[in-house]
Amino acid sequence: MAVYRLLLLGCLVLTACSDAKEAMDVLDASTGIPRKRIDVSMTGVNAFANEPVFGTICEQYADVKNTLKLKYVRVLFNWNSDVQSSPTAAPNFSFYDAIVRCIPPGVDALVVLNGVPEWMRDPDNWIEENPRATFVELWVKRVVRRYRDAARIVGWQIWNEPNMESNPENVLLRFKSNPENYVEMLARAYSTCKDIAPRKLVVGAATTSINQNFPDSLKYNRRMFNAGAENFMDVWAIHYYGSSYENIVRPGTNIRNFLNDLRVPIWVTESGERGVTKQLEYVERTWPFLLKEAPGIQRFYYYTYASSGSSADIAYGLRTDQPQAPVSDLYVYLRDRQAD
Repeated sequence: MAVYRLLLLGCLVLTACSDAKEAMDVLDASTGIPRKRIDVSMTGVNAFANEPVFGTICEQYADVKNTLKLKYVRVLFNWNSDVQSSPTAAPNFSFYDAIVRCIPPGVDALVVLNGVPEWMRDPDNWIEENPRATFVELWVKRVVRRYRDAARIVGWQIWNEPNMESNPENVLLRFKSNPENYVEMLARAYSTCKDIAPRKLVVGAATTSINQNFPDSLKYNRRMFNAGAENFMDVWAIHYYGSSYENIVRPGTNIRNFLNDLRVPIWVTESGERGVTKQLEYVERTWPFLLKEAPGIQRFYYYTYASSGSSADIAYGLRTDQPQAPVSDLYVYLRDRQAD
């Protein structure tokens, strides 16, 4: 706090002073950022439909549409050993076929393409001696070909959080400290997707929350941008968790400047809060604030529709498996509002 006050007192240039004061105001009043009603027309939800305790796949997506009255879902098509047991085995698409069948009319699905099977750890199984080329050839191409005519799929998001250090798949594909490698794979995937299904969107991978671990996640985004990532996507994606609102408007290098320099639209493909009584307040503070500072944002996907195995005070899910708190305050708000 003392560092920011000294910066503010030491400003010599009017614009710099203005920026510093704004950052100070946000830092001083982070819990006082006003709550505003979210624009539900921009709201979607991560809904992976992989936990039967919350109903069948079709029942869960029907709940998203009919109860929550949402029009966007983000789903995961993960490439793993259960889906493809060996390099020569035919992929088992049965779970993903069921998801596509169950997306209701009037709802569009963003499909995240992610993951690698265990056999990918052997470089002898790589195409062109390149694990990223192998991911595109053996997973992206097959998925896009299979579902190119699925009208309710709006597009493909190529990977998830490539900078996450704890994910060994990012190490395997050499993304963790090298965003240029991610952009190389994105370029391959973009070309493949547009050749097969040119009308569907290609969405870049979001890093871990852009406002946290500041400025590391922002730097990774900037290196993606400098490597040409924007040329190989229709939408730039970010994730936003926690508060750290001051990092949006921090003097000098800040998130607002980065986002507002983008030419493509922005989707917040994950954002949420722990605790079934804290979700509504979080989105009513955070999402309008983000939209004000970065008007290029077009969508927010809440994380997540359902979560099991966590107590109600730390669950991210709109629905939980806790009998004393089966739904969150955000679920209740979405359920009880008038339809758009």
